[in-house]
Amino acid sequence: MTNKLFDKILALSMLAWMSVAANLGNVGFIINGLINELQITDPGLKGLLGSSSLIGMLIGAFISGFFGDHIGRKKTAIIFALLHGVSGVIAVLVVDPLWFITWRILAGIGLGGLLPVLASLVSEYSLPSSRGKRVSLLESSWAFGWLIPITIAYLYLDSMGWLIYGLVTSIVALILSLSVLFLEESPRYLLLIGREDEARRLVEKYGIELPKHISTKTNLIAGARLLFSKDLGKTTIGLWIIWFTITMGYYGLFIWYPRLLSTRGAEIGFEALANYLKTKRLEYLLIITLAQIPGYYSAVFLVDRIGRKKLLGTYLVLTGLSAFMLAYARFIDQFLAAGMALSFFDLGAWAAVYTYTPEQYPTNIRVLGTGWASTIGRLGGILGPYIVPFLRDWQSIFMFFATIHFVGALGVLTGKELARKEMVE
Repeated sequence: MTNKLFDKILALSMLAWMSVAANLGNVGFIINGLINELQITDPGLKGLLGSSSLIGMLIGAFISGFFGDHIGRKKTAIIFALLHGVSGVIAVLVVDPLWFITWRILAGIGLGGLLPVLASLVSEYSLPSSRGKRVSLLESSWAFGWLIPITIAYLYLDSMGWLIYGLVTSIVALILSLSVLFLEESPRYLLLIGREDEARRLVEKYGIELPKHISTKTNLIAGARLLFSKDLGKTTIGLWIIWFTITMGYYGLFIWYPRLLSTRGAEIGFEALANYLKTKRLEYLLIITLAQIPGYYSAVFLVDRIGRKKLLGTYLVLTGLSAFMLAYARFIDQFLAAGMALSFFDLGAWAAVYTYTPEQYPTNIRVLGTGWASTIGRLGGILGPYIVPFLRDWQSIFMFFATIHFVGALGVLTGKELARKEMVE
């Protein structure tokens, strides 16, 4: 039995994954325009503008497990995809900081709920021999989704203004999110609820296998207990450490990066570099975003060869070192190299963590375990953008996030290495 590396399930899931990235990648440019137009000076309000999507993502990730494990992967994906797509468009139209925060929280619920469901679905539509590559390919679509708002900003932001820019990019995200309407339900979930004939039809269609033994359906309280059982407790704690730190680092840096470059670039102190950031910051953002793509594909290449744990731990450490380099870069070539390295290793680590997490849990709590790990990550994601305005200078910001990634690498020590092995059941 062979499972294609690329099929309908993966293609549609990648489009939906791109929609999430596009609906987050535009936020930094939108809030920069909103802050400038409304002359917002309160650092607390600025922090909330940056963190509002992440607050919603925390809620979405927390509840996605309940929905995904009880009403199915497909229905859950549709609910969350439509919520983030529609709310993202409305958030741009309100042009008021408090209403913007409200609608971005709602969009965030959809964003945070969709990702764990898609990661679990693709994992369940994969053979052990191809699962790592397929989930890493899914995560690689993030870079292409993030490139959409970055490229539009580079080409048209100055001419169209932040409001039209936000509307265009949000509509693109909404259109991409509609791909979930054409997904199939998970065969493992169908088997779990007793629809064996449908499950076997999908297994034959997609060239995958059903486990010999399937876990029994469980309620939320029993599922939560399983997460901290003797067999899974240490794994859960380690995953929560990884998710908290990687998400804090990613959103803390990339949500604020457009504004940091425009307002704090001069703090670096070297005139040539400061002038480069004033005149070429959008070009710089485009270059380092493009570096995400080979980062993802390096993970696709390595995830089944060296294993999830080695790849994830190494890339988290190298992300921290890249942030350290950015803190003290003084010349344009150093700044470009450090920024590209940060994007390369950070997004490669993301590909590894989305492969690593779902396979640590059995079918009956797979979305719950992945969703709650993501929930803890969203706590870090909220704190990251919120504290950036309070950090006193450029070096402090990047040294803080370098340390965070070093801590995250320690969480890898507790989990199981399941490269080319059957998922936990």
